[in-house]
Amino acid sequence: MDTGFDWKKWRAQLIVIVLAAGVAWAIVGSGEGQEIESPPSPEAAFDMLNFLDEKVGVQEDQKDVRCWSSFNKLQMFITNCEIDEGAKAARISEHMRLIQALYESSAPQAGDEGYINADAVKAALEDRFPQGNEVEEKGVHLGGRFPTLVGVEELRDYSDTIEPWRLLQTWASRQLDAQGTWRLERQFDESALGALYDFFRLYDLAMLRRARDHAFDRKLTKIDAEAITAAFQPAFNH
Repeated sequence: MDTGFDWKKWRAQLIVIVLAAGVAWAIVGSGEGQEIESPPSPEAAFDMLNFLDEKVGVQEDQKDVRCWSSFNKLQMFITNCEIDEGAKAARISEHMRLIQALYESSAPQAGDEGYINADAVKAALEDRFPQGNEVEEKGVHLGGRFPTLVGVEELRDYSDTIEPWRLLQTWASRQLDAQGTWRLERQFDESALGALYDFFRLYDLAMLRRARDHAFDRKLTKIDAEAITAAFQPAFNH
């Protein structure tokens, strides 16, 4: 009796299904034991302010000279002179102005990634401050024929503070808008910040010594704001 069922056609379809299942199983089986490699994550961009925050925090934990009052006492010890409140405020203000000037001088040398490196910073520093090095002392030219010298022991004592990092941190934090977004086009990279740290560790002491001499020349017994401003002036006369 003819049921109308086409056995030949059904058998052909069944063969196709079986073959397809076999191929699929072979493909799945060939991947057993193999890990799928994901693309490497892009390297996180260097964040200047985070780096400075970490530097200040770590050094506060490690160093003995931490608080502002201790730093003020150290300044008076190093200069052997009292520093009045106006001078303290002027010092911070002038440091911010100098860091900004160094930024503006070195920013055109930034790479494609938008970072200013140590070479650009050192070129800007050498342009403003011809630096002389001696065996036991270092100096910065702050006007006059000879550099203002800073002793090794003074540098060592000053290195026990976080002040150079804090100056850079203060400047960087002032470059953020109300939403906490970096307003400038460029940032200093880690090598540039290291070069700036080394410089300000020396410069701050030389500047204070120069300010002391300026105050004494005017027959004062302590450093005032005018003396600080005068000590910074050669940095802006290049």
